[in-house]
Amino acid sequence: MAEPTKPAKLSEPHAAPTYRLDKSFEWNAQNGPNFSGDFPALPKSAAKDFFGYAVNSRFGLAASVGVSANWIGLYSELGFDILTYKTVRKYERLAHPWPNFFFLKDGKPLDPDVVQVVAEGQPADPGHAPSAGSVGMPSTDPQFWRDDIRKSRARLAPGQVLIVSIVATSQPGMSPEAFVAEFEELAAAVREAGADIVEANLSCPNVDKSEGEVYQTARLSARIAAAVRRGANGAPVLLKTGEYRDAATLANFLVAINGYAGGVVMINGLSRAVATPTGADAFGPARRRAGMVGSAIFDVALANVRNAAAIINDKQLDLKVVAVGGASSPERVRAFLNAGACAALAAWPATMNPYLASEVRNADPAI
Repeated sequence: MAEPTKPAKLSEPHAAPTYRLDKSFEWNAQNGPNFSGDFPALPKSAAKDFFGYAVNSRFGLAASVGVSANWIGLYSELGFDILTYKTVRKYERLAHPWPNFFFLKDGKPLDPDVVQVVAEGQPADPGHAPSAGSVGMPSTDPQFWRDDIRKSRARLAPGQVLIVSIVATSQPGMSPEAFVAEFEELAAAVREAGADIVEANLSCPNVDKSEGEVYQTARLSARIAAAVRRGANGAPVLLKTGEYRDAATLANFLVAINGYAGGVVMINGLSRAVATPTGADAFGPARRRAGMVGSAIFDVALANVRNAAAIINDKQLDLKVVAVGGASSPERVRAFLNAGACAALAAWPATMNPYLASEVRNADPAI
């Protein structure tokens, strides 16, 4: 692994995004990441606990562009200490076709019935800009990801940890038992391949509800958590959720999974209709709704994290919260931790600003 060179000039404009917006997600997965800058100097600080692992910091990369050892290796060197290998399936599945991302005009209001409008041109600071993504939940072939997870794990530095995200593939006529069993099978496979922690993705804003809204059903979520725990063979288990608008639904979910999962990762992107300035569906008629990501969803994510932490404390549940959603600055990462999260992860902001981990860790070494 390359030795760190001089610190990046963080007072200057950020390095180019590691993700090529003019190319498809599949192109980026196979040809990326796009990075040619210096590797920043990172502060030395006391180790922190993350589900039993000693990590350099409580900040990292959420399930997003960590699609291969090349991507995981780059973000490891950039100082992201909690690294998530993007969701894998039992079967290969391609991402939605290009376009996959747009910047949004303002990203507000966040009412689910308000159409979000695409911005004209690229913002000066894309890492903080409201955005929308339509990728789906693609996966490489299991023959590839089994070997590649091993390679990814080998690219990590001391004080870093690898999460691997999994999802069962819903098919016509599939029984709940078979759906749950597939999660267990995948958990065992990724654990054998080198996952330190297994994340079951129960939420996605731009796929079928049978896969993307599992977290809204407490009983099924608990069955999946129990199955993943069996398959993970002693590794910590996390469940990825979307937005909860109702405190009672969130409480039911947390109580149901308690004892099976070690924590929850929240939140995924917000499902919203996205249109061009002329009113046409931005991603095409078949993909009218997409996932709002990045800075625009920070307030919603922070409220969900705060609510979950309060419920866990009030009911004395053996769970922790990992925050995701607009963690685009040191101040926002600290806000998540102050709200009760044990760690914070970035997805879109990390792809737009590869020096984000350096900024976070240098601004507050206690993170």
